[in-house]
Parts: sequence; structure tokens; C-alpha cells
Amino acid sequence: MSALVGNTFLYFQLGEAETISDSNRHTIYLVLGGFSVTGLLSFILLKNTPIPISDGDPTEVQSPWQPIKDGMRFAVSGNMALLYGAFIFTGLSLNFWSSVYIVIIGNVFPKRNYLALAGILIGLGQVSSGFIWSVLTYKIGRKGVLLCSTVVCCTAFTLVYLAFPSDAATTQEARAQGVPIIASNIYLSLFVALLLGLGDGGFNVTIYATLGQLWEDAPAPAFAVFKFVQGILATAAFLYCGDLLLPYQLLILGIACVTGCIFFLILDYKCALHAEYEVLPDSTEQANSANSKQFYEELQQPLLQTDP
Repeated sequence: MSALVGNTFLYFQLGEAETISDSNRHTIYLVLGGFSVTGLLSFILLKNTPIPISDGDPTEVQSPWQPIKDGMRFAVSGNMALLYGAFIFTGLSLNFWSSVYIVIIGNVFPKRNYLALAGILIGLGQVSSGFIWSVLTYKIGRKGVLLCSTVVCCTAFTLVYLAFPSDAATTQEARAQGVPIIASNIYLSLFVALLLGLGDGGFNVTIYATLGQLWEDAPAPAFAVFKFVQGILATAAFLYCGDLLLPYQLLILGIACVTGCIFFLILDYKCALHAEYEVLPDSTEQANSANSKQFYEELQQPLLQTDP
């Protein structure tokens, strides 16, 4: 939603200009910076609620180090490792749609409001993905949603490869100097922006649902591992994106996308054997509760067992 609102503001602020004036730049920084500070203050002013310890005194506050310990324990579990591929891709994808693709648009098309339009379409794709993929989950399951998201992402990467020159993300000139395979077109570029948001949203929706399902008794450490890995990879991608030619960046994204999908399908197969992904009918839910508890305990087993 922030991508929609923020880029809509940018679209009207930039107008039809081909350069960003100092006054426009200052206005943009002041407005967006003000919203950022307001959001930060709203979090700081939230009431601090104690986290009760399970099966203990509800008034006793959990140690602040306990979530970190839980996160480290979850990070080395075998089933969490199968999700690392999807985590890594979401980090690389986050950097690509939030920074690289916007730079590509700016280096190919002269009008600055095209940058905002691309951001709006990316935000629209992510917002709509929450509804579209959630509905499709009930029809084709999580693995079906992830497969569709993989196809959408790979389609977007292929179109970027075809429609933009190889130096579009790294050029130091006012405009990219390379020649694309097919002529660059703003309408195709905006369609790709929509696909990027839709595909990335599909991966995130699937990851959120999976973590909430498999680690429903302790979701916070599981989500902490996800965000940590995603943040590390987004940072790493940001460091190389200014020097690596566009085709190689797209190759890395494509490999990460397919690899993340494959490892997720392996986890899905393992969980399907324990009837963890399917909604259990009332008549069989109690009969399977013991197996579900056993499987949840297996999820937290470390990858490497050490002798005492």
C-alpha cells in the first residue's frame, strides 16, 4: 500500500518533466521523510505488553534474549533450511523491483513520472497478489500458487532481458547506450512492473502462510529468520547491482527463483506426508493431533546433531 500511495504522490509531483528540479527534490524528501518519522514515532509510542512464558506465571516477562535464542535454533533446523531458497529469492527480488528496475526505467525513458508509474504498478501487483493468491490457495494449494508465481517472475525477467539494453542498470551516461533485443516500450515496461509485484507477492504470501502453519506455536522466531535472510540478501544484491550488467542480474534472479520453488516443493511433499498442509476434517482432526505434534517437534530438530 505504501508503494501505491508514495508513488502516486511522486507521479503528480514530477509531472511531465524530464529532469527533477531541486525544489521538487526537496519537497519529495520533506514529505516522504516526514511520513517516515511519523511512522517510526507511532511504533515507539506503542504500549509495551509483556510476553508471558508458556505454562508459567502469566505476569512473568520473557527474557529479551529468548527470541534471539529461539531464532538461532529455528535457523539451523532442517525444514527451515528448505525454505532458505525462497527467502533468498525474495531478498534478491526486493532489491530488483525496489531499486534496479526503477533505475532501468529512468535510464531508458526520459519522462520522470514514468518512474512513479512503474512504482504504482509494482505496488498494485503486490496489493492485488494478496487477494488473488489467497483465493487461488484454496483451489490449487500453496505449491500451485508458488509454481504460478515462479512462472510470473520468470516471464517478467525474460521480458526485461528482451526489452532493455544490457547496460540499462549500470550506465553512467544520461541514457543507456546499448541496443535491446526488442524495442523498449513504456507500456510493456509497466506491464512487467505489474508482473514483478504480482510474482514477488505470490512468494511472500506463500512464505507467510507456510511459516504460520508449520510454526504456529512459535511464529515470531520463524518470521525473524525469514526477515533476517531476506534483509541480508537484499543488501548483498544492492552492493553488486550498480556494477553487474543486467543480463547477469536477471540470470541470478532466475536461478534463485527456480531453486527456491524446487526446495519449497520438497518441503511441501514432506509436510503432505504428515497431513500438515491440508485442512483436516473435524472427524479426523483429533485422530491426527498426535502425529501433528510429533511432526512439529521434528521441525525444530537441528541440521547437525552433535554428540553430548
